[in-house]
This record gives sequence, structure tokens and C-alpha cells, in this order.
Amino acid sequence: MNSTVVCLYEDRPTQVVGLKILLLTLDRYCPAWPIRLRFPGISGSFRTWLKRFSQLSLQEEKLLSSGSYNVKPAVLLDGLADGTTTSCLWLDTDVCVNRSLEFIAAFPPEVVVVTQDPWEYSDGSTHRSGTWGLQAGRSLPGPLNTAVVRVTRHHERLLCAWQSAIQTERYLHEQTKPAVQRDQHMLSDQDALSALLASEEFSSIPVRRLMHPTEILQHHGSAAYGPFQRGLNVLHGMPSLIHAMGTVKPWNMPDRPNLFNSPRDYYERSYLELSPYVHSARKFRAVLDEPAEWLDIHTLYGMAGTVAAFDRPLLKGLVQAALHQATLSMGAGRKRV
Repeated sequence: MNSTVVCLYEDRPTQVVGLKILLLTLDRYCPAWPIRLRFPGISGSFRTWLKRFSQLSLQEEKLLSSGSYNVKPAVLLDGLADGTTTSCLWLDTDVCVNRSLEFIAAFPPEVVVVTQDPWEYSDGSTHRSGTWGLQAGRSLPGPLNTAVVRVTRHHERLLCAWQSAIQTERYLHEQTKPAVQRDQHMLSDQDALSALLASEEFSSIPVRRLMHPTEILQHHGSAAYGPFQRGLNVLHGMPSLIHAMGTVKPWNMPDRPNLFNSPRDYYERSYLELSPYVHSARKFRAVLDEPAEWLDIHTLYGMAGTVAAFDRPLLKGLVQAALHQATLSMGAGRKRV
């Protein structure tokens, strides 16, 4: 049996369909991997649906120091606490598996595995150390993205420090604000982990970032998956993980928006219809056991883009992505001037 336990957490009914996709893809590509799911307040129908996964254990009790967000260190510490588990893999419930994850399990136990954020910058994690009151100990890009986190018993002290950091008064105060008004170094729990791993105290821990887009595809708006990133997938193939980043999840995207009355909603719908995540999720529609109209293509742009790309995920949405990247580049150029 695989020594890595997949640790999942959810308590939001609106995100259950994403969790279903994640579990179905794990079952296809990592069928021998044990899964530990904690879901306080789970519905009876979803509990019944889960019975198809013999490798899954369900915990319904609420963790003392967790809620819908900021749960990762608590869930990972809980996963390591049973005395037999030596390695835990956190996956966000808006991630789907696209190939085997054995390469993650093969990393040495002293290595913390996280992912590359598509918007990272040089020393981004190092800069966060100061904001969090820590002495910087190394140069580390950031912010680190924690959609995927692999830890082992080597990292229990780090996990405890992470849990303590996101319980500080200053961080909790920032979380009461709208995201656009928060300190940019305290947007979420991943900023805390970034600061800790760049700090002097934890600078000896090796950090391995799963790279975007060759190991994980971070689909955060059209510009995050532009022509260059798509070219890398042409050379290396599609990655093992696909992350539906962003506030609007594919299953919550606007339904049949009008281009002229709601251009922003139309743009959102069209790029999500053509996203690699939705392309992959369509394979599992029949076993979701719930309506899944979000997997349909409703926009004319989406229909034309699918045909023009021969239904290949690395080509769908290419024009939209190129235009979005060009717009961002022009804006950055004006700021430099």
C-alpha cells in the first residue's frame, strides 16, 4: 500500500461537486492511495455516494482549530497523528488529478512539496517573512501556492508553527476584511507558510515547488495559461494536476450570460467552458449523480473555440489567453513608463 495518505477537508455544500471530481480522478489515477476525508456536517446523500471508494475513510467531527478556511495545518497534523501515517498529501477540492502522482510520493521525506503560483515573483516568500515578524533566512520565490502540500513527520514542528501563525490576532483581523483590502502578505494561509519556509528558523527545510504548467496547471484566468505555458505542455504533455484557481469555480460559473448585457459574465463563462479543468471533468459526468449543466458549452465563443482547437485542452482558449496576456503586458508597460 502507498505510504502517502491523501488528506482532504470540506464543509461547504457549494463545493461538493469539486470534491467529487477530485475523488473520481484520484480513484482513476491513484487507486491504491488511501484517502482521509474530513467533512463536518456532511449530507446523507453525499455520505452514500462516497461508499463507492473503498480506500476512503470519512471523519465527520469538526476540528477544534479549523473552519471552512485556514484548515490545512490542522488537517495535516491530524493526518499524521494516527501513529502509522508517515506522509500526508493535501489537495484543494478545486484540484483534479490528470496522471499518476507517484512522482510526489518519491520525493525524499525531508522535502516539503508545494506548488508554484502563476503570479509568483523573486523573493516573494522572503519578503513575507518580515511582514510576519520573522527573520528571513533565505531567498525563496513566492507566494508559494498551497493547493498541493506534501509533508511528512519531519515537518510536524513546521505545521505547528503554521497553525500558530494563522491564529494570531493580526492575521485574523486581516481575514475580516475583503480580500482587496487585506495586507497582500496576509491574504491567506499560504502567505504564512511562505513566510515560515523563507524564515531563518525553517530555512534548512528543502522546498520543492511543483511547476506551472508542466507539473500542475494553475488555471487562474486566461492570462495564467498563455501561449508560452501552452507551448510547454505541447513539449511535455499535460500535467499530473489541474487547479481551477480563482473566485468563480467552474460549477458556479454564470449560466447563459448575454454578451451585450453582461460582457464580464460572458467572458468568465467562455474561458471556463474552454478550461483544461472542465475538459477533464467532462469525462466523469455520468458518475457525478447530479445535474451538471456547467459542463455544457453554452456560448458561441466556447463552441467555436472547441471546434477550432479540435477539442484539445492545450489549444482551447488560446486566442482569449493571448489577448489577455497582451492587455496585461501593455498595462505593465504603461506603469513602467
